[in-house]
Amino acid sequence: MPLVAPLAVPPFARLLLPILLTAACMEAYADSVVLLKPSAGLSSGSVSGKLEKGPTHFEADSISGHDQQELVAEGGVVMRNLREQMQADWLSYDQTSDLAEARGNVVFVRNQDRLQGSALKLKLAARLGEMKDVEFQLVGKDGQRVRGGAESLVFAGPDVYRMNSASYTTCPPGNEDWLLKMDDLQLDYITSLGSARKVRLEYLKVPILYVPWMDFALDNKRKSGFLLPTYGASDARGLELIAPWYWNISPQRDATITPRVMSKRGLQVGGEFRYLEPTYSGELSGEILPSDQATDSNRYRFLLRHRQQFGPRWSGRVEYDAVSDDRYFADLSSEISQTSRVNLPRQAAFNFNAGWWQASGMVQTFQTLQDPAADFIVEPYSRLPQLGLSATRDLAWGKALAGGANGLGVRFDFNSELVYFDHAGDSRVQGARLHANPSLSFPLQTPFSVVTPRLGWYLSHYALDDATLALSDSLSLPLTSSARFDRNSTRSLPMFSLDSSLFLERDINFRNKKYTQTLEPRAYYVYIPYHDQTGIPIFDSSTRDLSLDQLFAENQYIGVDRINDANQLTLAVTSRFLETGNGAERLQVTLGQRYYFASQQVTLPGVAARASNSTELLAQASGQINSKLRLSSGIQFDTGEGNMIKANLGGSWSDGPGRRFNADYRYTEDSLDQIDLSFQWPLAPKWYGLGRINYSLKDSRLVEGLAGFEYNESCWSLRGVMQQLATTETTTTNAFFLQLELRGLAKLGPNPLDVLKRSITGYAQSNEISE
Repeated sequence: MPLVAPLAVPPFARLLLPILLTAACMEAYADSVVLLKPSAGLSSGSVSGKLEKGPTHFEADSISGHDQQELVAEGGVVMRNLREQMQADWLSYDQTSDLAEARGNVVFVRNQDRLQGSALKLKLAARLGEMKDVEFQLVGKDGQRVRGGAESLVFAGPDVYRMNSASYTTCPPGNEDWLLKMDDLQLDYITSLGSARKVRLEYLKVPILYVPWMDFALDNKRKSGFLLPTYGASDARGLELIAPWYWNISPQRDATITPRVMSKRGLQVGGEFRYLEPTYSGELSGEILPSDQATDSNRYRFLLRHRQQFGPRWSGRVEYDAVSDDRYFADLSSEISQTSRVNLPRQAAFNFNAGWWQASGMVQTFQTLQDPAADFIVEPYSRLPQLGLSATRDLAWGKALAGGANGLGVRFDFNSELVYFDHAGDSRVQGARLHANPSLSFPLQTPFSVVTPRLGWYLSHYALDDATLALSDSLSLPLTSSARFDRNSTRSLPMFSLDSSLFLERDINFRNKKYTQTLEPRAYYVYIPYHDQTGIPIFDSSTRDLSLDQLFAENQYIGVDRINDANQLTLAVTSRFLETGNGAERLQVTLGQRYYFASQQVTLPGVAARASNSTELLAQASGQINSKLRLSSGIQFDTGEGNMIKANLGGSWSDGPGRRFNADYRYTEDSLDQIDLSFQWPLAPKWYGLGRINYSLKDSRLVEGLAGFEYNESCWSLRGVMQQLATTETTTTNAFFLQLELRGLAKLGPNPLDVLKRSITGYAQSNEISE
């Protein structure tokens, strides 16, 4: 479970412990120094000696005292071991009172951490004392340097400390662009808890945040408290303020309560509860917006996800997602992953894994969101239930029959399912489907070739409900009628395929460079006889989009309500140019096309049979032209009609992190015609520009527009992003992100990083780029 850390904490508090222990553990130094046993009375001159006990060294211009009573050292006092060092102008230790005192440039150094002050009094065993005019410099595990100070550091017992008028920043010395100040800071490393009073955050000398009191964890454990508030603005919701509160219920459970104020909508309250146990985990979340000011309605969302491992082989999951209305995401979200959602799943499933075979079961329904301005969306069928059984196994006896270990291998595959399809309102044909697909493959391999004959069988049986036989199926609109379906129907179809490929290569020279050119032809033949399937309804099938992968598929349909008749051959060839030495692929070209030896007879309802004896020609080409430029392209061309069906052309220019241009053009006949441009580039020292334009030429409409900047100082960054996003076919939303990142402390404001990473391919966070 990803853990949430509440706001609250000067992160340097966790780094202070090692250096504070160094300061508090002078007892070991003092005991070692006493072992020098100087003569009673005055000892003048420079003294330097190696201690008799341990690898601790002591140096001073002069040292005096009495054995087992007191020690006084003056002038360049230094005590050090392999990791730690203490120095001061004057140092004394009274063994009777166990009191150590140091004055003048008191410095403790541990590795790269440094703690210094003007004076120190400390009872060593009790760890009671005080250090004045404290300054510290610390280095975290990630290399982040932090510094700060306090009027005084109080040692309040073993591993308990208090700082008065403390401050903290990650800015370098001489720069205090941001500063966290606290009147009082207490650090209890025994309980791993800290607290602070009157906390103020200053940015460019201007106070931007004030917290009268807060407490926090000093380790990686979670602690209840407020998270950083975020704000934002959009034309659909107005100004927004989000102030989450985190509740650490137990090590295995937590919750977050999130009030969200929207000036155009009102107050929305959200909550999330998470749990994590050795055998199960999940989350339960919800949002409610009472009396939305824009729609005068109550709006809500509920989401449940649960996963459980019942045993080594048994597992299960539950998911339930529901919203109050069709426009919930369009109105209340700016993320395209949310605004584009149509079907919200509500399902429960189990799985059994026995190694070479698996069984599964599921019940599934959906909530379908309808865009009022778009074409009517048919709600998918519910599966009440779906049971599945699958297996994959290499059969050793196949090799034995063929003559031992070097003989013919046999691979057995089996997929099956039993589903009952139900539709809300009894408005569509309903019924059960049983389907099984066993197959045997016989792969023959050499170092340069693969030939795989495959024999399979498609066996299906449909049992439809009498009362729904005359209703339409999933491909028909609500008010249209359909031909009467067969109440019981069985389909039995054999399948044979032969897949063969070669891998050839040669060395060539081009412009005084050595390359390896490959030639990879592939031929794929499929035969499936015709079977009349017009009496079978369409529950979950559709046509696959033509692609290079689809060219090598047995069935051109998704799902099994239609199994195509096939007597066809796919031919394809790929050639690559690989730079010798580093293996860089400078160019890859692929051509592919499927040829039919018989007319198409099996179709989806309302879809005409193909008129040609081949598919469109598919061609792809891509390559890394040089260290900065990469190009890619693809076309789907109708060789019979001379029409371009699909095309894409894209490229990216990258001169290192943060220096990138992307350009893409995408075309699909009668449906898509878009250009997509994006960039990230330095505009001036410390300044980066960001942008994206995704424009539909067909609709003369901006699909997504984004413009922004990033500014980086040594210890902080500022990001500003404006975004326009098409949420439906007729509506758009505008959003503004402004985030201030104080490195080593927090990010303030709405987070645009997810938007930037999704919108700009190759985006790099500019404050992590080496100039």
